[in-house]
Amino acid sequence: MEGVTWCVAHTHPLKEDIAKQHLSHQGYQVYLPRFRKIRRHARKVEEVLMPLFPRYLFVGMDWERDPWRRVNSTRGVAYLLMSQDSVPARVPAHVIVDLRAQEIGDAIVPLASLVTFVKGEKVRILEGAFQDHVATFEGWDAKNRVQLLLQLMGREIKVSFPCEAVEAASS
Repeated sequence: MEGVTWCVAHTHPLKEDIAKQHLSHQGYQVYLPRFRKIRRHARKVEEVLMPLFPRYLFVGMDWERDPWRRVNSTRGVAYLLMSQDSVPARVPAHVIVDLRAQEIGDAIVPLASLVTFVKGEKVRILEGAFQDHVATFEGWDAKNRVQLLLQLMGREIKVSFPCEAVEAASS
């Protein structure tokens, strides 16, 4: 990654893969981190790979050699994120290195490695029967699911959720 400057491209809806493919064909380095998500639909449960940052991907280029304006007209790309100086906003290289260090496969980043809840912290449940309930974060289980303590009918019960189903509760 020597001499590579990383920028962020905003893609058209659901076109991250098309943008990645076309940018790669033009010689740019492209990084599209993903995570595994369980999708339930019509009594079917399947595991799918979803972009970690929907509608965004990282584009690595050599500023001396690669014409960055060409990225904006690439199929699947809406535009490059720009700085106030009207040049592409740069992403520090350590961000890419840190994301790649957490990968468990081909650009697959486990969500558990990105969530930084602390034991005892209050979280809000985003989906399911307990949607909008506030619970206490306890830790992680063997399947990288969050373990929560939930107050229900005067008792504290332990429940488990996928990490994408909770967020930090607002104070």
